[in-house]
Amino acid sequence: MRQVIANTNELVATQGSVKQFTDPDSELVWSGIRVCSKIYPPPPERIVNPGIPEHRISLHISNRDYLERRINGGKLLCAPTAPGVFNFIPAHQEVESLWEAEVELLSIYLPPALLERTAIESGIRVPRTIELMDRFAIRDPFLEQLAYTFKAELKRENPIDRLYLESLQTVLAGHLLRHHCSVKITSDSRAGGLPKSTLHQVVDYIQNNLEHDISLVELARVAHVSSHHFGKLFKQSMGVTPHQYVLKCRIEQAKKLLVNKQLSLAQIAQAIGFSHQSHFINVFRRYTALTPREYRNNL
Repeated sequence: MRQVIANTNELVATQGSVKQFTDPDSELVWSGIRVCSKIYPPPPERIVNPGIPEHRISLHISNRDYLERRINGGKLLCAPTAPGVFNFIPAHQEVESLWEAEVELLSIYLPPALLERTAIESGIRVPRTIELMDRFAIRDPFLEQLAYTFKAELKRENPIDRLYLESLQTVLAGHLLRHHCSVKITSDSRAGGLPKSTLHQVVDYIQNNLEHDISLVELARVAHVSSHHFGKLFKQSMGVTPHQYVLKCRIEQAKKLLVNKQLSLAQIAQAIGFSHQSHFINVFRRYTALTPREYRNNL
């Protein structure tokens, strides 16, 4: 059977030609990571995708299928696939594949440097490279839950929440290093959270910078710990994630500003770090069960 050479992992063969499937509403890109949700019709014949610089983790979202796959000319693997099944393609690996039915995949592309950086922050000695394992037709319930969290972000109309996505990125890298990489890190043994003086500094920093797009890296720097460890230590101390705490602080500040009826909702949204008024309204309603206008009218 003649093979069709594709230029990227997003290409499939159709009627003897190569066609790229793109949907600007189904892609999320930030900080070196790309998340795509796409529907792939079955190719008429086997295709070959040259290796790309990123690791690719694909979750089967819908429809049952039968997949054949070969990495770098190695052993041909075959298996039925269904929603909840993952396939990993490590960076720079050529993949040959054939599938029988239309499928929807959620694919997460991440640079190898992210895993290397997370491993270094975990305090282990890192070799020249950290390899993502070649996984075929596996299940990983935690990773599936995390992937669907990314998928939910694709559907949001609001701007990217930097702190939230950085936190998800850190959790993803840590999970892959613990379970799916050539170098494995163990769970962090630290307990008890951040020292009180350090926690006070972090809280002060958040309160004084609510109007800015606060990042996980910034908060970790204030605490003098790695971003890999910061989220867990903060939650141990405060009972909520950094993202949840920042949102709570923003809503409490919004309540104070709403007392001043000379301030518009757009001005208040900007003053507490929301780039869009609609995002502010949605978050305020989620935390208080009222819109900002309803809350102001009840004062």
